[in-house]
Amino acid sequence: DETEFRNFIVWLEDQKIRHYKIEDRGNLRNIHSDDWPKSFEKYMKDVNCPFKVQERQETVDWLLGLAVRLEYGDNADKYKDSTPDGAKNTDNTAKNAEPLINLDVNNPDFKAGVMALANLLQIQRHDDYLVMLK
Repeated sequence: DETEFRNFIVWLEDQKIRHYKIEDRGNLRNIHSDDWPKSFEKYMKDVNCPFKVQERQETVDWLLGLAVRLEYGDNADKYKDSTPDGAKNTDNTAKNAEPLINLDVNNPDFKAGVMALANLLQIQRHDDYLVMLK
């Protein structure tokens, strides 16, 4: 919705991007103004966004990328040695590498899952659900 979109843009500018000085953010913060689209368009030019104002999804993705780059730049020492949560525990990684090894094909939940998947993919029914899975 429009109000949430405008609030999101203001929050990104206030909290993460901080391209404008605080006193210069007034037009962007006035989300109920009829002139807000013009202020937003100016803001997009000022931060060098390559997308048009009408391309909302692309604009949001680009602004989020900018915010992440700036956040990282401000705290590079904090993030430089970070690893993804899944990579921290190598035992966990090895255990999860082959999740199908310990699969119980006789489990009723497994059979129901195969049937649901077959329905979703519109695969013809077969008496043996393992044949359907193949």
